[in-house]
Amino acid sequence: MKRFFLLGTLLIPALLYGMAYDDIVDNAFSTSFQAESARLRYESGLMSIEQAALDDGTDYSVSFALSPLDSDSQIISVSDLSFSAVLPDDYTTISASIPFAARYDGSGSLISPSLAAEHIFDWGHDDEMLKDLQNMSSQLSVDREYESELLSLKMSVIDSIRSLLDNQRSLRESEENLEDLNKELSDSLSLGMITEGSISYSERLLEIKRAEDSIQILKTEKTELERRFHNLTGLEWSGADSIPYPDFPDILSVETSSLLKESEVEAEIAKEEYLIEESRQNPRKLTIKGGAGSSIYLGSGLGTAVNEENTISISAGAGWDGKAWSFSVSGGGEWDEDYSFTPALTLSGSWRNNPFSRSEELVLGSLRNEAILRYGEYSDERRSFQEESGELWSRMLSWRRSFSELESEIEYRDALLSSIEVRLERGLATEEEYEDAALDLELLYIDRDILLLEGLSLEAEIRMHII
Repeated sequence: MKRFFLLGTLLIPALLYGMAYDDIVDNAFSTSFQAESARLRYESGLMSIEQAALDDGTDYSVSFALSPLDSDSQIISVSDLSFSAVLPDDYTTISASIPFAARYDGSGSLISPSLAAEHIFDWGHDDEMLKDLQNMSSQLSVDREYESELLSLKMSVIDSIRSLLDNQRSLRESEENLEDLNKELSDSLSLGMITEGSISYSERLLEIKRAEDSIQILKTEKTELERRFHNLTGLEWSGADSIPYPDFPDILSVETSSLLKESEVEAEIAKEEYLIEESRQNPRKLTIKGGAGSSIYLGSGLGTAVNEENTISISAGAGWDGKAWSFSVSGGGEWDEDYSFTPALTLSGSWRNNPFSRSEELVLGSLRNEAILRYGEYSDERRSFQEESGELWSRMLSWRRSFSELESEIEYRDALLSSIEVRLERGLATEEEYEDAALDLELLYIDRDILLLEGLSLEAEIRMHII
């Protein structure tokens, strides 16, 4: 029973911890400023994307202008009462206006309503796809940055725990080394192997002083590591329990990542910008429009208004815009009170003998080169992604091999300790042999936790690579 009690006492530092690993990580995520900042930036990014992705609605505008004391106080004039609407397609416009004029003395009034509509047929390259690609790129970037920040925080927590365990292991070894040095000196003096004041004695004292200094340095380091751990997680360090085995993703089956997708989207954006500029420089637009209006006298014989005639007018037109030339035709007419019709027709056009300016050619050439470069960068990044995936996969295999070897070593050391315990009870082994074996097993358990943390860090690195 004494032996089992001794074994348990020796292994307590390695096996008994204060808080589960998952609870430490969760607490860091819920309390750290880094996690909160990441969440706020993520929410702001999502709101910006949502704002940019909102479908265009119908745009309305209404204007009004009133001159209540116009023309020597004789006329109340509403010179501008108009309405316009641009439909979501951005190519259709509808407008209406109702100017109104009345004599200030109430003797007559005139209203002039009108209605017009215009639609543009554009066979060029619009910017709808560009907007969608830009929103997609923003979404990929925002999601990746958020996940990367959380994974980065997790890796910081892992590194903090690992540093503390490294310190614990070194401190345990240093304390055992100091104990051995003191015992060796005491035994040597007792057996008369050395004498006080001798060179050998001074050398032993120097070794002991160095061991004590090393322990003091490690304790100071521990205090600083515990402070950093508290700042990162909001917790007081009492050890880490239940460190899980890493859940490595199947990295070789992942063919792309958000960063790689964003690179591809950026290449598509560059292509769209080239097509849009090419379309702008070489327009192919057909515009059709039409309208109707009237001038209605509302005086009812009570006096003389500005214009007593009632008229109705209509108009229609079409126009073509091209690179070298443009052409438009518009016409219509007006009916007066006597049903007399006055037609109107207008033809206009323009032509350029050299529509391609050097400046425009340079702009287009620059955008074309940019698109080619972006696609080249995407291809390079894809190759780099595959190479890094292979390297991470190799590191994962190496870690698994190291962990398997360590597990086998722990199993062997545990069996060896049990064997020494039996031999000790039979008087075939010494207490020192047993304590040394127990210390070796204790340090292996710490090594196991450290190696698990290294695996978890590698898992986070892999996930950061493939997000």
